[in-house]
Amino acid sequence: MPLGYLSVLVAEIPLWIATMVRGNEIDFATFEHIHPASTEELVAHFDQNMEKAKTALSEVEDGDLEALFYLKSNGQVVFQSSKRESLESTINHLVHHRGQLTVYMRLNDIAVPSIYGPSADSRGF
Repeated sequence: MPLGYLSVLVAEIPLWIATMVRGNEIDFATFEHIHPASTEELVAHFDQNMEKAKTALSEVEDGDLEALFYLKSNGQVVFQSSKRESLESTINHLVHHRGQLTVYMRLNDIAVPSIYGPSADSRGF
């Protein structure tokens, strides 16, 4: 997977979370993707999407996540499950791709930021 695509994917997955909580489907064919002109724009997009995800999750009430969520491609259902199961899978998906991204960063001499605590780069090693 190219680094640019992977970076956009990691920045957009939190938006999937907000969309899942507030709606009942994502269609690959119509989901809008950012085309950032700079790293700063990409990071800002990620930060905005994280805020949207946190806000959406903070508004969840008992039973909300038992509703069905549909993943579609051109209107055709590719996958369906409860919102809870879809959210769990999406969070795992984000962790997986974020891990891939940190490998790309390391291989390209880009400082790896703190994820679960200080990284070797943030400690100055």
